[in-house]
Amino acid sequence: MAIWKLTPLDLKDPNWEASSHRAMAIVRAPNEQDAREAAQAAFGVKTGFKTGHGITSPPWLRALLVRAEVVHDSCYEPEGPNEVLEPSF
Repeated sequence: MAIWKLTPLDLKDPNWEASSHRAMAIVRAPNEQDAREAAQAAFGVKTGFKTGHGITSPPWLRALLVRAEVVHDSCYEPEGPNEVLEPSF
């Protein structure tokens, strides 16, 4: 599996209220979409937005809010399940 570095880009975007973590994350996953989904599952939170006035898309799934890149020189083990490796829980 690949090791992905997910880096938040625009932390002023209100969609970040739907995330408990707003810094770089390292994720083991076979592809970018799975890495984004693992981050969203780990960090996603409900918000107080009123219906029709809030989140249009979870932040970790949006390319405009999070850059995803494969880490080739990694100290992380590529074998194992899809999971967030950093920050560790």
